[in-house]
Amino acid sequence: MDGLSQLSLLLILLMEIVVLTFLEYKAWKTIYTPLCCLMLPYAVVLLITIAIAGNFGFARFNYESLYVWIYGLPFFALPSQVFATFLRYSGKPVKGPIIDKSESLPPIFIAIAAVLVALLMYKLFQTLSSGLFLFGTDDFAEEFSGAGLWAHLREMLTPLLIISLYYVRKNQYWLWALIALMLFIQFSFMVKGTIIIATASALLMRMYAGRMHLSLTLIIGVIAGSFGVFLLIYMVLPLLGNDGEADMFLLEFIAKHFIHYLTSGTMGWSYDIDQNIPDRNEFVHIIAPFHNIYSMLSGGELVSSVNPFYWNTGITNTNVRTFFGTLYIYSDTLQFITTTLVISNVIYLIKAIALSTRNIYVYTIHFYYCGLLAMGWFEFYFFHLAIIEGPIVILLLALIAKDNRTSNESAADRKEVAV
Repeated sequence: MDGLSQLSLLLILLMEIVVLTFLEYKAWKTIYTPLCCLMLPYAVVLLITIAIAGNFGFARFNYESLYVWIYGLPFFALPSQVFATFLRYSGKPVKGPIIDKSESLPPIFIAIAAVLVALLMYKLFQTLSSGLFLFGTDDFAEEFSGAGLWAHLREMLTPLLIISLYYVRKNQYWLWALIALMLFIQFSFMVKGTIIIATASALLMRMYAGRMHLSLTLIIGVIAGSFGVFLLIYMVLPLLGNDGEADMFLLEFIAKHFIHYLTSGTMGWSYDIDQNIPDRNEFVHIIAPFHNIYSMLSGGELVSSVNPFYWNTGITNTNVRTFFGTLYIYSDTLQFITTTLVISNVIYLIKAIALSTRNIYVYTIHFYYCGLLAMGWFEFYFFHLAIIEGPIVILLLALIAKDNRTSNESAADRKEVAV
């Protein structure tokens, strides 16, 4: 593909994103929509990828990798326009507030989070004291909370993190401390996406609700915070093997790995195209959460959603292929279109329910899924069990909050009658 064809392909995609963003804003009166969450972060990462490709040791970029996004985005956009049109003609709002009577984090949630943190900190120290695994390694993370009960307890922190970050105020130091502990536990598991998804979901929810506003300061802060988390994670082992001394070589190593992580999906998918996509596989990997639940009940075989093919894009290896890249690998044309439409329909249906109920917990589920979409520049996150487990935990929290509020109101009524 010559330079003119490459430029034309990029301009087509960027123009498509601009047009779809305009249509989203016109339909929903906000840019904090599922489609925008999917395509705008991807567009930014894509431009960074193209800027560094072929330089600083990175592989060249294959522009043919843009085709799946060019074809995939309109299918994802279709349910958005259908739902928005239906709501308008039904006289329903297309944008509405998030309503919660408590206006602050329910005390029962603080208690639940504190118990989970205490249990997971106990497991963390137990893993550390065993001396069998080095902190920061995959083996340590797996032993700490990679499977079983501990993995589910750690997953429960994500919805609590989203809700806590939504409610937290500047001077609530005790809540900031609790959030920091929850983030530290996720950091100890060494999966950066877990931290990013929870934070992104909460920020999107806060901005939609008007609790904060998109600004250059916020963008710089998010970038600095992301690099800070990355710096902590990647300095753990290098410093241990570097006599505890940080030097320019170590900082250069970390900076390159940060850029690699940021572009690993777009570069990984690009390189996969270069290799003629040898990791094509069965569609069952896309529906792995549902397949594995059925298999556990029926005694069938479990499947993994982790791509076993690793490509070295110049700095280190990657096995992620972006949202549409991964979907393409594991599906044929009909499955690709159907899955895109199903995911979009489900998320926009949840959005419509949230607009109707204005319930904070329905909005939390909605923005949790938006947070998963916002990582589309990295990977297709909808083949993990978390897409089922996260909403279930949020619904359980909603029931707990409702029961707790009802009990408090009943107690207050009894007290009033007694007086």
